[in-house]
Amino acid sequence: MFDPPFGTLAGPAYECAPIGLCTLDDRLRVLACNQRFQDLAAATAPLVGQALDECLPGAGDFLAGLVAGPPSSGEIDLAVDRAGIRQVLRLSATRFEGGVSLALADITASTEAHEALQRAAERSSFALESAGQWVWDFDIVENRVWRSQQWKRALGYTTEELADQDEPWRIVHPSDRRVVQAAMAPILAGTRSDFEATYRLRHKDGDWRFILSRGKVIAHTPEGRPARMLATSIDITRQKQVERELEATIRQRRALEHDLIVANRRLRLLAEIDSLTELPNRRKFDKCLEREFRRTKRERPSIALAMIDVDYFKSFNDLYGHQAGDDCLRQVAEALQQVGRPSRDIVTRYGGEEFAAIFVDIDAPEAVAIARRMAEAVDRLAVPHRGSPFGRVTICTGLTLFRFGQPRRLRTPYQLVQIADRALYAAKAAGRDHIAVASQLEDGRFEIGLIGRDVDVDIAPAD
Repeated sequence: MFDPPFGTLAGPAYECAPIGLCTLDDRLRVLACNQRFQDLAAATAPLVGQALDECLPGAGDFLAGLVAGPPSSGEIDLAVDRAGIRQVLRLSATRFEGGVSLALADITASTEAHEALQRAAERSSFALESAGQWVWDFDIVENRVWRSQQWKRALGYTTEELADQDEPWRIVHPSDRRVVQAAMAPILAGTRSDFEATYRLRHKDGDWRFILSRGKVIAHTPEGRPARMLATSIDITRQKQVERELEATIRQRRALEHDLIVANRRLRLLAEIDSLTELPNRRKFDKCLEREFRRTKRERPSIALAMIDVDYFKSFNDLYGHQAGDDCLRQVAEALQQVGRPSRDIVTRYGGEEFAAIFVDIDAPEAVAIARRMAEAVDRLAVPHRGSPFGRVTICTGLTLFRFGQPRRLRTPYQLVQIADRALYAAKAAGRDHIAVASQLEDGRFEIGLIGRDVDVDIAPAD
């Protein structure tokens, strides 16, 4: 046990020590102290012979407890106010036989640094917790992980409720572990150093929360393999919900757009279909003829146009009624459509009892043949008609052919309709149940040939 000779306490080393040194007797009076102790105690007069508690408030009880027991050591931090400036002193004491040896150090700076570090840690902890985030340190070599306590609170647990789980992926939803393994594979292979994965963790309420984790390898083994990864995780469940709601909204909008497109197509179709016969109507006829006319001028094929009229239809309505007249038109429409070439010819209801047919990429003999078959198809219907000299429903047809490079060039499809109409008028004037064909001559005029049941008759050329 150290028993200092009180007469030789002071010396050069004692006086030059960077901390305050002091020796007390068993009644806690100062026997000796260096200048550093005198300065730290802010004593204005020599301390020798004085009770230490007078210059260091709070030290008395600590020292009294120390001398009351067997020889021992201890320390206490004293907060003192020096002219409005806070100062923290650490007093270390060792009791020996007959007295107490003291060391006094200014720990204000280190205390403030520690407190600042603690405040920063608290702020970081608060920020992480508020954001639903936590930090984790993954020991890749040992396959162990350390997580900050925010991971429990983010999942609804207290720090005491859930045991720490140091295996890295045990808490991950079983179906999502392959996602994590896929993200870790290039890291383990050494081809990349950053990690990112989205997976699910179970909340205390039983729901699975979506978690986004991002990290980076911060240490490697001597062989260059990844050894440690530092990462953060954040709860993105709300973001995922918003994404799902947005995706559902987009799907709904696309479905509505699709329905709208389908509805518009249906409306356009309805606008171009004759409700009685379900054939394309006059509007559709005009569009198709315009299209085929332009194509003929561009690609130089040919088109034929047939204007068709039901013979004596007014008297049919008068005799049998409009309902029977509608039924008659439906039967005629079906017969005409069945004769036309599928996907090539267009049979339309032009208006009233009149029909029109467009034959594309065709020559005159084939067009006449189709017109004959149409007349025969209507004839086979054998619809009785007492108001007709034929005793049944028949049709007459005006037919014309347009080919690019003819002597008299037609500038509009309407001119083609006019020529076919003139041929139809000739068929009617000849007694109906005929086909009249308008053919262009070398001088540009059109010659109308009348085709009946068994005879072909030429009619004078028309301008």
